[in-house]
Parts: sequence; structure tokens; C-alpha cells
Amino acid sequence: MKVAITCDYLLERNHYSEVIETICELFPEARLYCFAHKEGKILGHIEQRMITSTHLSKKINSVDDFYSYSYQIPSLAKNLFVSCEYDLIVNISKGFSQGIRHCDKARVITYLYDLGYENKIHKTLLQKIFHSFVISWVKKTLKNSTIVMVSRSDIKKELENLIPNAEVVAPPFRVSDYSLFPKTMFKHHYFAVEATGLSLEEAIELTSWMKEWELEFVFVGPDDHLNSMKNNFQTSQFFGNRCSGEHAPVLAGSKALISFNDQEFPNLALATMATGRPVILGNEIKKWIHGTGSYFVSFHKGSIRAMIDEVFANEEHLDGQKIRAHVMEYHDIKFKAQIKRVLESFVK
Repeated sequence: MKVAITCDYLLERNHYSEVIETICELFPEARLYCFAHKEGKILGHIEQRMITSTHLSKKINSVDDFYSYSYQIPSLAKNLFVSCEYDLIVNISKGFSQGIRHCDKARVITYLYDLGYENKIHKTLLQKIFHSFVISWVKKTLKNSTIVMVSRSDIKKELENLIPNAEVVAPPFRVSDYSLFPKTMFKHHYFAVEATGLSLEEAIELTSWMKEWELEFVFVGPDDHLNSMKNNFQTSQFFGNRCSGEHAPVLAGSKALISFNDQEFPNLALATMATGRPVILGNEIKKWIHGTGSYFVSFHKGSIRAMIDEVFANEEHLDGQKIRAHVMEYHDIKFKAQIKRVLESFVK
């Protein structure tokens, strides 16, 4: 069986590209097809294989740029053709790539990562004009997939009338990058705060509350948007964006992670839970995370303080194993096994 891989875009290093990379590990010889690719932005072994894209690659530099051309996607999909030499197409979609043209004999497994296009394709005049057409095209092409898997139960529910047999398969996360450290190994004297998801104004307000409460904190993750406030703090309070090996002890050593990042897959929140530490999260992240050690808040002083008090109150009885257990559903090994199981149904 010869396999091709299709996706919406290869424009930056994020969790969507990590899912594609995980699929590529299953099919080391597979060729990639997408609407837009910026060479050198993804890195890793994805860039080492054949990638076919459209002329959109020359026009855009970011994901937002990609969505600004969404009205052109149905036309581009007709002109981007997966060779008939491929028997199976594994498609990792954010709404569009299941529509890439292919031979009738090819079977298509679509993994629908999310429906992120819904909030991004009606800003420009052309997007507004073609909005209904694009939405209709997305639904029609999804129905043409042989099998559809989705990343979350809320997506399954949203599509239940369109694809009643869709299966929920949690996306991959490299749990093995984050060890469960002994609880006694750290003092747990500070809170880790994810910089992504906080505006400059919110970050300043949150730090003022932490100072008032006499709580220590460290910002983790990309924080360039907070540069103007850094002069008021010690350099060590901004850990920045690091590899998993460097992040792990910082997260494991925290009292808890505070995060309002609903812009991306909650990597740092899951990483924190994988080390056995609790997380205080914005309500929007409930779509990804649940269970022991997870607390949900609005960005409000009283709400955040109440959950911090909960963390302190439960510290003595905290069970790192139980917290880590909730992350295991995202284990990349489990994800690969589920994809293989689906593939096996094709070759019986």
C-alpha cells in the first residue's frame, strides 16, 4: 500500500505540525501535499521529504495570511492533485485539505485537528462574499473521506449530523519528554505563568496581584510581547521558550501552572500535569483538559485567588500519579497505535 500525506499548510512549528510529524514517522516514505509551505520554517524530517504545494506558498508568510486567501482554497484544491500511484491518503486537516483532488480509487483517512477556519474566514470583503460557499465546500468534502477521526468530543458533536460515525482520537503529545519527579525533590515555592495567552496589560495586572499576595512567579514560554515590562523584574522571572528538557524541571518545581492560553494546543499545561503538578487554566481550555489537578478560572482577581487557595489547600494530598494519568490519553504512542488500528481495517 502506497501512502501520501495531505495537510492544510506547513508554515510554522506548532502542535499542528507536530501531529503531521507524528504521522510522517508512521510513513517514512510518504510524500506530502499541502496548500502552502514555507521552506525552512518547520525543520525536522518533514523538510527532508518531497513536498508539493500551490502558488499560495509564494504569497503568504503566516497562518493568518493563509486564511486571508481561504476563498481561493476550493479552486486550489482542484488544481492540487495527489498522484494515482497512491492507494491511501492520510489527511491531517484544519478544515480544508480533505478537499485536495485525488483518484477515485484512493481511500482517504481524515484526521480533523480542529475547525479553526470558522473564526478566520469572514474578515475581508472577498471572504465575506464567499463565506457560505467555502463552508458548504468544507462540509461536502469532509463527507467524501472514507473515515473521519476528530481530535475532540465537541468537534464530534458539532459534526454529528454530517458525519455520525466520526471517532474521537486525542492528538499526540510527547508525554515521555516529561518525567514524574519525586514530590520531595522541589520546594514548589513559585507559580509558573504561561506568557502566551496573556496580553501585556493582563500580564502586568496578574503580576501586581501576585505581588500583593506575596507569591513568587516565573513566566514560561514565548514572551517577546512582554519585553516592555521585563525591566521591572529579575531576569530569572522570564524563563522564555525552551526545549522540553529545560522546561520539565521548571514546571515540576512549580506550585502550579497558571495559563490563559486558548490560542494553541495546551502543551505547557499537559507538560505540567505530566510532571505531576496541578494547573490553573482559563475556562476555554476545558475542551482539552479535565480531571484531578486541573482548576478553571476566568481572568478575574477573585477567581484566580480562589483557585490558588484550592491549590494550597490540596497540596498535602496531591497525587502526582493521578494528575499524570489524565495526560496519558494524549500519549503519542497511543495516537500511533490508534492510527495503525484504522489502517489495519483497510488491509484485512
